[in-house]
Amino acid sequence: MSLDDEFEKCQEIEFTHAQFLFRSYLFPVVYLFGIISNTINICVFSQKSMRNHTVNWFFLALSCSDLLTLVSSFFVFSVPVYAESSRDPWYIDWSVQLIVWFYPLAQTGLTMSVYVTILVSVHRYLGVCHPFLIRRISNSSAVKAVIVAAVIFAFVFNTSRWFELHAQPCFYDSAGQTYVIFFSTNSIFSCFSNSSVVYPTALMMNNVYTLIFRNAAYTIVMFFLPFAVLTYVNLRIIATLQQSYKMRKAMTTLRTKRSDSTVPTDTIVTKIDGYSAVVPVENGTGGSGIMMGGSNGGSVKNEKKENGVTVMLVAITTEFLLFNLIAFANNIIELSTIRFFQDIETLLVELSTFLVNVNGASTIIIYLIFGSKYRNVFMRLIKNNFGFNSCGDSPKRPIGYSQAHFETTQLLDNSRFDLNRNKQASVIRRSDMSTSIRSSSTKKTTLTPS
Repeated sequence: MSLDDEFEKCQEIEFTHAQFLFRSYLFPVVYLFGIISNTINICVFSQKSMRNHTVNWFFLALSCSDLLTLVSSFFVFSVPVYAESSRDPWYIDWSVQLIVWFYPLAQTGLTMSVYVTILVSVHRYLGVCHPFLIRRISNSSAVKAVIVAAVIFAFVFNTSRWFELHAQPCFYDSAGQTYVIFFSTNSIFSCFSNSSVVYPTALMMNNVYTLIFRNAAYTIVMFFLPFAVLTYVNLRIIATLQQSYKMRKAMTTLRTKRSDSTVPTDTIVTKIDGYSAVVPVENGTGGSGIMMGGSNGGSVKNEKKENGVTVMLVAITTEFLLFNLIAFANNIIELSTIRFFQDIETLLVELSTFLVNVNGASTIIIYLIFGSKYRNVFMRLIKNNFGFNSCGDSPKRPIGYSQAHFETTQLLDNSRFDLNRNKQASVIRRSDMSTSIRSSSTKKTTLTPS
């Protein structure tokens, strides 16, 4: 028997064709794109102009958790496939060690992503449906506190994950027999080579732990609760936005010229629920009138910006629900007694993992489509990092700008001002002289004898 045959017997991890296809070709593309895109997200949301808006702190935390999940998942799913293909015991041993360490990190990052998504959805729900309440309770300190609480919860909830797997040495002897030497075993066979395999610990194999934590608690915390909360707040936000849109559409505006003294020149006539109202509006000259039912131009702009953030968040949560739906279904199937063909189950698991990774990697697309401020900061960072000017510096002055020219212009303007001032002084002096001459001539006339 050849060494390769003996080596294959020591391999406990055998990948199907579907697993090999997903983990060696599709997953790495998603991981690479997601790591780059979330790094960009972190750079954009960490800018001071973005941190001034409290909701962007949630997006910053979401990008960090997605980055942690994608990096950890790469070492859990893709690296073992490459290690098996290499047939190098040393490479396989390192991949096994990486699985043991990055498996709990991947689970922690996934929990963080889920609950940061819930937090930002609830925050946006309060902002849209209960604006006065959110103004009283929402500030930068409160947002940071709830984000820290979500991070702590993710680590605490996944503490037991660190004790679910361990690396076990795998030896094979000259007779071609494969042995897994447990730590309690003192005898070691003479062997050609050795590597490691991933084995579940006694905790993971415990029936009570599996029933309470891996089945009940994990399903409730990671699926039922997030799906229920996100579905509810999404539907409420969408209903509120539709109601707001219908109200604006119902306020059919018609500018009319003043036809009588009761209607000012610059007015709009609104009709809501059968009641008509004449509302003054701004005429573009900086008046203090009312636009769109009592909002001035600045509030209308802020309202459009807030609606853009809301639509972007709805898109993010909708993507989360859709891309995690198959994972939810797989978890329900695992809890039930329903069983399919092994190949179909493996394909569903790989597909659900692929979609979960795509969800964490593709948020930059939603930010670029719906976030105007994100696009502006993103383009500025691109320009800065591609040689226009360094990050944090003030923008370059236009081509042709010259400090000397600027100073010369100021000097010319000052010279003109000084010249005008001298002319005015000269006119004043001349008028004073003429006045004094007239007064002296009057005195002479008075003193002349008749």
